[in-house]
Amino acid sequence: MRFAPAAALVLLWSCAATAESWRGAEPAPEPASVTEPAPRAEESTAPAAPASSSMDSLMRPAVITDPEEDGSDLRTPHRVPITDAAPPRSEEESQPRDLLTLGGLYYQRAELSGALAPEDTRTSLHPSVPSLVDLSLDIKPSESMSGFVKGRLLYDPLDKVLSSPSVQLDQFWFQFGIARRVFVSLGRQQIKWGSARVWNPTDFLRQPNPQPLDAFDLRTGVDMLKVGIPWEEMTSNLWFIATADLNGTGEDKLRYGGAVRAETAIGGSELAATAVFQQGRRPRYGLDWGIGLGPLELYAEAALVRDSDVKHWKRTAEGFAEDPLQGPSVLASGGITGTFRVADVFRSVLRLEGFYNPLGYDDRGMLTWLQSTGDYRPLYFGRYYGMAQVSLARRSQYEPTVMATALMNVEDRTALGRVDFSMYALRDVIVRCFVEMPFGERGGEFRFEPDPSVADLPASGLALFRAGFSVRIRL
Repeated sequence: MRFAPAAALVLLWSCAATAESWRGAEPAPEPASVTEPAPRAEESTAPAAPASSSMDSLMRPAVITDPEEDGSDLRTPHRVPITDAAPPRSEEESQPRDLLTLGGLYYQRAELSGALAPEDTRTSLHPSVPSLVDLSLDIKPSESMSGFVKGRLLYDPLDKVLSSPSVQLDQFWFQFGIARRVFVSLGRQQIKWGSARVWNPTDFLRQPNPQPLDAFDLRTGVDMLKVGIPWEEMTSNLWFIATADLNGTGEDKLRYGGAVRAETAIGGSELAATAVFQQGRRPRYGLDWGIGLGPLELYAEAALVRDSDVKHWKRTAEGFAEDPLQGPSVLASGGITGTFRVADVFRSVLRLEGFYNPLGYDDRGMLTWLQSTGDYRPLYFGRYYGMAQVSLARRSQYEPTVMATALMNVEDRTALGRVDFSMYALRDVIVRCFVEMPFGERGGEFRFEPDPSVADLPASGLALFRAGFSVRIRL
């Protein structure tokens, strides 16, 4: 009987609550919850109860959910990364890296060249607007393996050849390391041998650049297998290269070749020795050397050859005849570069370079003949060449740079003068413009005019100038 008062009080309170619900009174609001549990998936499709059915809402059974199962995780689902099942084997492999990187380059030029029309005093103008786009894929599945692909698109609506877009493969290679001591690269790769700026006689695996003063080198890579063995104790590298191309003679154009190159640092200088062997050609050997002495840098390279990649000719009483090389010839280039401060605000770079080519000619008439046979190579026609170049810029890459260059064929007594202006408009945008003009006697290499008494070539005017503007955007 001691619990009778308490039971009576509970009964009275429940009856009062029931009476209020029958009169249509709203139940008291519950306290707001900061993290209200999300409904189950199967409940989200059930129809909601009518708002006027207060009795049904009171009599509906409570739904008990497991906080570990539903909770707030349904509101913000986790993004589970896809990883290898096996744990990383080293600390390097545990570091995040980009498996695939997309890059590229957009290069737009606008040029205007002027020439004196044949047998006329009028000046003819020839515009061109060449465009270039490079797209590259850099693949790196691991620290010891990587691949690279770069394709190129060339287009010029004012050029007879490039008015139909041309697609080229610039690079396509894959490389990997063996025990961190041997590094192998297979495919089309960019390679450059020699320390000179314009003339590189030891760059045996590529044709000379016909426009070495332009801001962009249009030469594509070389197909090869390259094996590199570094020797850190001696600060040296040893390279073994195997090549294959379709530049052979006869019915079977496939031509094999190879090269061996050793690079080492001796004191403050760098020395490289090269030997190249190609099917259908005689062996070629080269030495490349450079040293830094304070603000000065001296460099030189020499190549020993017994043949040429183009035919060598001579003039006879009957006309022109092929002149095979007799014995070895040494081609050499070298120069000096100095970097100086001006008023402690500007930086000036002075470069002097020379080239000796015993395979060259001193007969101007050979220019027309070589043009007709396709054996002419710019800046390799004469025997002696020289270059002087000076640039001035503020001590920042984002400030404008002015550069003046003079190229000369010494025996031909013709020269080419050029002035370049460049600046970074933005971090990845470079703007350049230039003007170049030939000087010297008419009929020489830089002021070429076809000689109709030598060969029948299309009439072309005497070059007067060439000017251009370019924008280079790194993507």
